[in-house]
Amino acid sequence: MDEWDIASADRSLQVGARHHTVPAFYLRRFANPNEQLWVQDRRSPKGGLRKTADLAIKDFYTFINVEGEPDGRLEQLLTRVEGPAASALRRATSSVTWGSPVPAQDHADIALFVAFQYTRGPRRRRELEVMSDLYMRLVQLNEPVHGGRREVEVYRAQLREFRELEFAVHPNVHLSMLSPLAQKLYPYFAARPLSVVELTAGALVTCDEPVAAFHENGNPAPVLAPARQRVRTRRRQGTRKARRATLFHVQKAGHHGLALADQIAMPVGRRTLIVFGDPETSLPSHVRLTPNESMKAAEELNRRLIEQAYFCAFSHPEDRHLLAQPLPALGPLFHLGGTRPEDGRIAANPLSHPRPQLFGRK
Repeated sequence: MDEWDIASADRSLQVGARHHTVPAFYLRRFANPNEQLWVQDRRSPKGGLRKTADLAIKDFYTFINVEGEPDGRLEQLLTRVEGPAASALRRATSSVTWGSPVPAQDHADIALFVAFQYTRGPRRRRELEVMSDLYMRLVQLNEPVHGGRREVEVYRAQLREFRELEFAVHPNVHLSMLSPLAQKLYPYFAARPLSVVELTAGALVTCDEPVAAFHENGNPAPVLAPARQRVRTRRRQGTRKARRATLFHVQKAGHHGLALADQIAMPVGRRTLIVFGDPETSLPSHVRLTPNESMKAAEELNRRLIEQAYFCAFSHPEDRHLLAQPLPALGPLFHLGGTRPEDGRIAANPLSHPRPQLFGRK
């Protein structure tokens, strides 16, 4: 990515604009000549044709800066990440350069783009909101150990209140973490060999969470069983007392970790995908699958992407049959282990709403 003086950038630029959580250049790789996609949206009763320009959310990346003003520089930063990545993907998937090693700079630009894509979507923001809400519940819902009737009544009132109310964090929290988190994830992509895979049969879909990590066992590790940890307290009256604290294990649902993944895949066209392989092995820069291999690969990747779609899944209009069914129900964003019964009841409540907080909206 080119050097950019963020301090002198125009802060008002892109404020009030529609921001793509999945870049427009990426969506166009699945669109027809009229820049139309077939979209299956869980917020609509059935799928339909949509223009790539319409698949955006107003002010999704607008934040409040330290002067208390709306600021659009994050959207500008994302644009500067997308530009080199778009050029790198064009070169890597071109028939002219097919079979040639992907240059190191193109590999780096694609890796940075994928790292940002993994962190920038509405699911990631909603996960952060749910996690913050869960943290507040677990911190606040501490049953009084030696309390009297009044303390117990207050505690039970808290339980009732938390069933109806939700602790909401400002969108700034997600936006402030987006770039640092993407930069921390970048090495996990950059260190892996990159392969461009072309299908000779079938077709691929994509979604608003298009980065898929695959593990050999197919499933993430189970959440931990309830556990207790001995915690030492300060000395009181010449003795040191000890107590035990409950440990909680929070695991993201529906996603597999990146660090230990055998492969990380992302579709970049109707019949093209990129694969980040195991860092300890080598991959050919380009692979063209047989028809049988293509159908199997498309079925596996499409199933994963449809499962992990948050709001929308997309396909070329000619491939709408791949999105003929509504998206599967959106389950919990996290699985929990080690919770007490009262915490577990609250944490297990269904997601009150999938839409994350947006600038200027409540």
